[in-house]
Amino acid sequence: MSRGFDGKIAIVTGAAAGFGLAVSTKLAAAGARVVMVDIAADELHRQAKEVPGATPVVADVSKEADVDGYVARAVEEHGRVDLFFNNAGIEGRMAPMTELSVEDFDRVWAVNARGVWLGLRAVLRVMKPQKSGAIVNTASMAAIRGAATFSPYIASKHAVAGLNRCAALEGAPYNIRVNAIAPGHIDTRMARDLTAQIDPDDPTGVFEQTAQSVPLYNRYGTADEVANLAVWLLSDEASYVSGSLYLIDGALNA
Repeated sequence: MSRGFDGKIAIVTGAAAGFGLAVSTKLAAAGARVVMVDIAADELHRQAKEVPGATPVVADVSKEADVDGYVARAVEEHGRVDLFFNNAGIEGRMAPMTELSVEDFDRVWAVNARGVWLGLRAVLRVMKPQKSGAIVNTASMAAIRGAATFSPYIASKHAVAGLNRCAALEGAPYNIRVNAIAPGHIDTRMARDLTAQIDPDDPTGVFEQTAQSVPLYNRYGTADEVANLAVWLLSDEASYVSGSLYLIDGALNA
């Protein structure tokens, strides 16, 4: 089912891997033209070759000029922006607050919070005159809970949840829908890196123990499963859904 994406113009950040790559692939398969954005230039260009009609744009989402640039590129090539998966993020260093530096905090905040805000601002400036659009922000189950040794990430994802609500209210008069996804334990590069931070001597053991903590199936989710939710929220099938934060966590937070 195309879900009405034929001819739609999409921007996806963090598009070289994980959720971003999965969403880019699904949108393109359903007829959208995708502007794939990532800071990892080599991997981005390699993956974009596998996504029909994709335009790769190398950008740092924490930098205002880069964000305005990737949106401008989409408009220059396609004349509009219909869909935005505001997804790029990093995990940062895990440690108690007392052992973290200001630089540790600022690095995560710059990408995960400022980058999301910059993306929303730039895309809304295009979507408002169109009086249409759909946006999905990537938050995390970290947006609804705390975690020791993970304060910069937790704070940044709480910020995404707040920005999501504000953008939904600002976009509503212009027929722009804005929602967020909140993934739990998903098998991605980030998840693997986190298990290595938790126990460098036995990351596989941490991974397996974490999988067993998930009530549904006792396994990690997949990027594809997360992409299914994001694509649905971007589609017209979710036409009355806005301002919401959707957990996808196998009942972990139930």
